[in-house]
Amino acid sequence: MRLLQRDNANNYTLTDDLRADDVPPYAILSHTWGTDEVIYNDVKTSSNDWRQKAGYDKIEFCADQARRHGLQHFWVDTCCIDKSDAIELQTAINSMFRWYRGAKRCYVFLSDVSCPSITNQQAGIGSWETAFRRNRWFTRGWTLQELIAPQIVEFYSMEGVFLGDKRSLEAVIRDVTGIPAEALRGTPLSDFTTSEREAWARNRETKYEEDMAYSLLGIFGVHMPLIYGEGREQAQRRLREEVQRSVKGTHHDRFSISFSLLDVPETPHFVARDVEVAEMRRMLCSDGSRRIVVLHGLGGIGKTQLAATYINRYRDEYSAIFWLNVKDEASIQQSFARVATQILEQNADTGSLKGLNLQHDQNKIVQAVKAWLSLPGNTRWLIVYDNYDDPKLPGRKSDAAVHIHQFLPMAYQGSIVITTRLSQIDIGHHIRVDKLKSEHESLQVLSKASGRNGLQDDSDAKDLVRELDGLPLALATAGAYLKRVPISTRDYLRHYQESWTRITGNLYLGSYADRTLSSTWQLSYKHVQTQNPLAAHLLQWWAYFNNEDIWFGLFRARSGMGHVWMKQLSEELNFNDAMGVLHDYGLVEPTSLFQGIQGYIESVALQVPSDVEAEYWLLQKRLIPHAIRSCSTVQESDVPSDWAFHSLGDLYSAQGKLDEAEKMYLRALGGYEKALGPDHTSTLATVNNLGTLYKNQGKLGEAEKMYLRALDGCEKALGPDHTSTLDTVNNLGSLYRDQGKLGEAEKMYLRALHGKEKALGPDHTSTLDTVNNIGSLYLRQGKLGEAEKMYLRALDGKEKALGPDHTSTLDTVNNLGILYKNQGKLDQAEKMYLRALDGKEKALGPDHTSTLATVNNLGNLYSNQGKLGEAEKMYLRALDGREKALGPDHTSTLDTVNNLGILYTNQGKLGEAEKMYLRALDGREKALGPDHTSTLATVNNLGTLYKNQGKLGAAEKMAMFVKRGNIINVLTMVLTSSSGHCTYPSSQRDTPSSSRIPPVKLGHVRAMTNIWVIQHNPGVK
Repeated sequence: MRLLQRDNANNYTLTDDLRADDVPPYAILSHTWGTDEVIYNDVKTSSNDWRQKAGYDKIEFCADQARRHGLQHFWVDTCCIDKSDAIELQTAINSMFRWYRGAKRCYVFLSDVSCPSITNQQAGIGSWETAFRRNRWFTRGWTLQELIAPQIVEFYSMEGVFLGDKRSLEAVIRDVTGIPAEALRGTPLSDFTTSEREAWARNRETKYEEDMAYSLLGIFGVHMPLIYGEGREQAQRRLREEVQRSVKGTHHDRFSISFSLLDVPETPHFVARDVEVAEMRRMLCSDGSRRIVVLHGLGGIGKTQLAATYINRYRDEYSAIFWLNVKDEASIQQSFARVATQILEQNADTGSLKGLNLQHDQNKIVQAVKAWLSLPGNTRWLIVYDNYDDPKLPGRKSDAAVHIHQFLPMAYQGSIVITTRLSQIDIGHHIRVDKLKSEHESLQVLSKASGRNGLQDDSDAKDLVRELDGLPLALATAGAYLKRVPISTRDYLRHYQESWTRITGNLYLGSYADRTLSSTWQLSYKHVQTQNPLAAHLLQWWAYFNNEDIWFGLFRARSGMGHVWMKQLSEELNFNDAMGVLHDYGLVEPTSLFQGIQGYIESVALQVPSDVEAEYWLLQKRLIPHAIRSCSTVQESDVPSDWAFHSLGDLYSAQGKLDEAEKMYLRALGGYEKALGPDHTSTLATVNNLGTLYKNQGKLGEAEKMYLRALDGCEKALGPDHTSTLDTVNNLGSLYRDQGKLGEAEKMYLRALHGKEKALGPDHTSTLDTVNNIGSLYLRQGKLGEAEKMYLRALDGKEKALGPDHTSTLDTVNNLGILYKNQGKLDQAEKMYLRALDGKEKALGPDHTSTLATVNNLGNLYSNQGKLGEAEKMYLRALDGREKALGPDHTSTLDTVNNLGILYTNQGKLGEAEKMYLRALDGREKALGPDHTSTLATVNNLGTLYKNQGKLGAAEKMAMFVKRGNIINVLTMVLTSSSGHCTYPSSQRDTPSSSRIPPVKLGHVRAMTNIWVIQHNPGVK
């Protein structure tokens, strides 16, 4: 391909024809052709007359947009292809999808959608949505691949105003085109059937009738020669043949067998498991070489239905599909006989099948079918081996066990799906079929099975599906009863809780004769009992435990009591063997093992790890559900050791559950004060942690009280240089920093740093925490070089002491991202943020407050880079998470609200921006006060917004408010500064220069204050 480039003198040149491995980053234009387009020969001439053509505006638009996004090269189909060269034209059309997919950005120029200005756009999407929905671009054949192929597709009006991208406009695009969201988001097109992809092109048109076929080459991933003049019908016939060859292979007609539903179980109540189906699709897609997928899970969980759903969705892509029942050898032989009959009836090339007696030559039939499946070219078949629940495996006792390998075709070709209750099958790619994850899916099954509509809004039905815990067979059984008996879901739930067996005993569910809960579970239980009696006892005893997390220590603590089998389970090897058998049958899921936790609250509290332990967050996550369960059962009168509640407070706090942490700390504090007194070091440790908690909750006044109480007590009890005292000093520094008291913060931090370096050494993790905090302080003070030194020292030390993926290390990585952003090093900042985000998501989860802080920071960065769509995604994610974790009025939540206001302003959504600013202003005034720099920043943003909206009176009020607040803040900062000088706080560095607090000395402050008083208080001297 060749690309366009424009130099600083506004001259356009075309590159040479570039090799595929030597193409620089480029943007690409998508548009509809007009009558006066710029063509290849125009750009190649030395004359600039072609710039007078109507089509030049689009080329200039594309060049301008590419430059804004830092791209030197761009591609436009009208003038980058020499259409007079037949070979080049063939190559270009066959490569078009790949070229659009390789572009960094695709700009869609909509010549029939008008939105003259950003302000006009803000009038609402409705002001241009009608034209957008009806625009010609959606009706053209070639633009289908131009919509789907690129990762980033941006839409612009004829005036060049940005309207949105394919993610922000996804709902409208999906509605207009009928293309599912998954395809728009980049899901591999091979995951969609041929008919689904064909449907996307309906109602589209092209100038040349043959192009209706040629424009779909990339959509189907095929190539073919172009023959203009052959007509649309012939071109589409060749396309279908090419697609069939790609999907089924070149010999599919020779081995084609029509699909029979005779042996496939019905799936009337099945809810499509899209994730599992997609994984099956990925694993079974091939060039015809052997692919095997093993679906394993509990009996009745939906393995067979999943296989049937996959077949029904992708049946057109296989030359032959066969369904075998392999629960025992007799069933297998009957299945092979049916397959042989199908092949003999429909296919002339039957090879060794000819002349066989289908009633008597059973072993020969199996071998002959396997030989037919192994014929050269017969590669696009699919076989399901269903009910492989009794495999012949080492150490398993069963006279009727089946060895599946002797029933698999010899040649390494074709696709195979195996369903089994066991996870031990040692072939293929395993997919665990688990219970339904969402309440919505469970309600769908219940609704289909019962024939009752409206269950999605039925609270009793929701209670019922929670009770049935996402088990499809249990849901289908309940639905069958509700269909037969006219009772309410509430009455059914009551009957279910009283006696499940009586209400389900006589139901028929179809599919298989043994498809009832009792028979399904009884069969699994018998198999388990045969293999390991201890495992069977354990299964019976399971109801007495929290089934989410069972480990050896739970039984070891009870080894001296109970039945003989309990004592046997107290031996670790016996326990592991029993759990292994239960896992093989899909009854338990293994997790990483660690040694025992004993008892209730104290047991959990004992296991809360310190944050210097390896992968401490994994253990924290595992302990949280046990902490919740145990604490919910303990009354005030049952309070255990106070240390346990303190430890659980640490656990909840570390996991971002601040309300729960507060309850734990307050219970611990009350206990300590009664038992040990208000000034005991254990009491003070809880007071200090409460201070940190209140700070994280945004309750800065309460936090300060706690820290000052803890500091006063620790200095008296332990001395000013004790490490516990210094921890509180460090915490006070962080609080003062957040309050904007930067001089006091610096004093605290430096005292903490000098003390820790002496007591612990310069490389201790506690010392490094303070180093990191000093970096944050210097950043707030605008001392970017000094901040970087602190951060790099902290990062180097933490990586050595804690590892690169520890959450404390990642905090410093995140801070470096903030610093690099403020230094204008945006690429380095992005690397830091992405590293921090990836690590925090793995360590803490996507909704932890620390993770969300980095998400918010990424939003800021993307906004600065002009990636407004990506910035919006980050901000909305951060806002949703912070509202849930911290509440709608927390200062961190309000930071994101303010950021969204700035973003919406830049996007021209002025009405939405105003809502964000007003919300942020109201919250910040209540939480921080009217003169806090963050409050004033929002006031300033509102003033700018009002000015853009033409509301000059409102804008002037905002400006006066900011000036008043800035004078008060400057006075405060100078009077509290040891140097008598003032520097910008970080919240001011991104505001317009006219609204910044200027660096001044004390004399200047006195003059400014006098001016303010005189202006606003006439007569006052």
